[in-house]
Amino acid sequence: MVSRTTNPDRVHSNLVRADEARGKSLERLAGGKKINKASDDPTGLAMAKTLESQTRGLIQQIGIRQNEISMLQTAEGALGSVNEMVQRINELAVQASNGTLTDADRSNIQLEVDQLSAQIDQTVNNTVYNEQKLLDGSLQLKLQGGQTFAQPAATASALGLGGLSLTSTPAAGQAIDQAAQALSSLNSQRSSIGAAVKGISSQVSNLQNELVNVTAAQSRIEDVDMAAEMINLSLNELQSKAAIKAFQIKDENRQTILTLLGD
Repeated sequence: MVSRTTNPDRVHSNLVRADEARGKSLERLAGGKKINKASDDPTGLAMAKTLESQTRGLIQQIGIRQNEISMLQTAEGALGSVNEMVQRINELAVQASNGTLTDADRSNIQLEVDQLSAQIDQTVNNTVYNEQKLLDGSLQLKLQGGQTFAQPAATASALGLGGLSLTSTPAAGQAIDQAAQALSSLNSQRSSIGAAVKGISSQVSNLQNELVNVTAAQSRIEDVDMAAEMINLSLNELQSKAAIKAFQIKDENRQTILTLLGD
């Protein structure tokens, strides 16, 4: 005996399928994802999770590199302040080399130089990033890119300005040379920091480009196409309404037949 699916059975199956599809569409539209569980797309889910892990790693790397830039810029900014103080020491040394000055004049100049030297050391001691001193010669930074950065000490003594004397014309002339050497050292240190920051910034830019591409790939796999899903939802709702209407017509026909038979 051949069993055939009755028309009501087919209508019921269509209604169930339409309701299930409608539910999936609503779920995707609500979450913005077309893969909400493994059964939706096992391969796609595995790829999306791999890309998600990659994006998190890239975000972490970018954050670390940006912290490195912040640390180096803090050091460079402090060196800029030290540079200004050394420039002032140089000006005072030139002033003290003037043979027309009295010993009292040079003593007053010496007081300012001593104060500037103390301020240089204070700036060095107060330049700290995350509890790490940056300018006392202890900073040796292993950069995320594999390079090693070492910052020389920038104290007055390390710059050759410790115990600087301007009490005589010859001493003032020697101080001018010492200040010039200190300025040259500071310029070299600042250039080194600038080169390191530029290199790190370039690496950050590359990481950001990679992050954009990986994020876009992940989005193509798991993010729902809102317009297409809205169309699917509308079609499923129409199919569901059509199935319900078919049931209503079937019921009306049955009632009509029963009425005719009753007559």
